[in-house]
Amino acid sequence: MDEAPLYIDLLLGAIYVLLAAIVLLTGWSLVRSIRLRGKDGIRSMRTAAAMALLLVACLVVTWLLGSTRPLTINGTLYTDTFWLRLSDMLINTSLVLIAVAVGAVAFGYSGLIRKFKK
Repeated sequence: MDEAPLYIDLLLGAIYVLLAAIVLLTGWSLVRSIRLRGKDGIRSMRTAAAMALLLVACLVVTWLLGSTRPLTINGTLYTDTFWLRLSDMLINTSLVLIAVAVGAVAFGYSGLIRKFKK
């Protein structure tokens, strides 16, 4: 008996198309901003590369700290350590990024950046 939702294939296809569009649009936007800004574009590219490196480092750390303890969900025991670590990695990285975003917003509202620029 097939218990999959009716339009799951259509939904997955739409997700893949949107993901491809996002990746292409991000690449195009990056190239365009570098060309328009000149030297400032290279500086922003270095900043973007540093942020990407920090994201990868966060993913690696949360992967290593991920739990491999088996889970029972809806009566099914999940024991595959790869998927257990991957799900922990994604959840924990999301929490770290949310905390960083909240900290950045608080820092922006505090006005300290104006004091540092003087």
